[in-house]
Amino acid sequence: MDSVYENTSFMFSTVASGEKCSQYKGNSKVLLIVLAVCLVFALGGLCILGILYVNVSMQLSAQKTNNTIMTRQLEELTANCTGVREHLHINNTVSVPVKIEELTANYTRIREQLSFYEAFMQSLNCNMSLTTFKGKLYFFSSNKQNWSSSRAFCVSKGADLVTITSQSEQRFLASKMKEQHWIGLNDLETEGHWVWVNNQTLNETGVQFWYKRVSEKSEPDNWKKDDPTGENCAIMNDLKSWSDVSCNYQIKFICEKK
Repeated sequence: MDSVYENTSFMFSTVASGEKCSQYKGNSKVLLIVLAVCLVFALGGLCILGILYVNVSMQLSAQKTNNTIMTRQLEELTANCTGVREHLHINNTVSVPVKIEELTANYTRIREQLSFYEAFMQSLNCNMSLTTFKGKLYFFSSNKQNWSSSRAFCVSKGADLVTITSQSEQRFLASKMKEQHWIGLNDLETEGHWVWVNNQTLNETGVQFWYKRVSEKSEPDNWKKDDPTGENCAIMNDLKSWSDVSCNYQIKFICEKK
């Protein structure tokens, strides 16, 4: 009988040990699953941080490159101005291959360009952007003004409101915009006769990008509900096409300098 009891005790002990091992194995599996899930989330977080780092680095690099280009252009203009000054101060006894009148005109032109660069380089610190396309400089304002004040600001910087003369220029400007901007097109003198600020007509430029409606009148429609005088100034709207609106609206604007 003693041997029977002893065997029974051994069996109970063996069973108890097996249950403990099963519990340990179950707990180990749960811990492994939790660790695996945490590892997946950690790897995902690292990937997201890596993508954000690359994007920020690319933006900073592009901004640095743009600033370097603008600085180089500014230095070249300054050097040109210095050269012109030296020519203008040459002794009259020395043979000058270029007429003084031409040098004076060149000097004035370069000074205007230099002034334009300096003004807009400073404005970059005020959330205003400057970009170039096919030999033209474009200045996108951050503040809003009516059409007349916008044009006056551009003129004060040696520029004018933008004149759009090609489909490629239209696409380029549209790609830089996030909201509507004044352009240099109006029919202030004669209703329906749209003229650019450089006195070119739409027939002369050969392109126009008025917004087209299917069931209603397309732009320009000279709507007079908000302004009894009508809509006599043009904007590039949110749809990247043109609309006529009241010249009194407060809107951002685009300056252009060749």
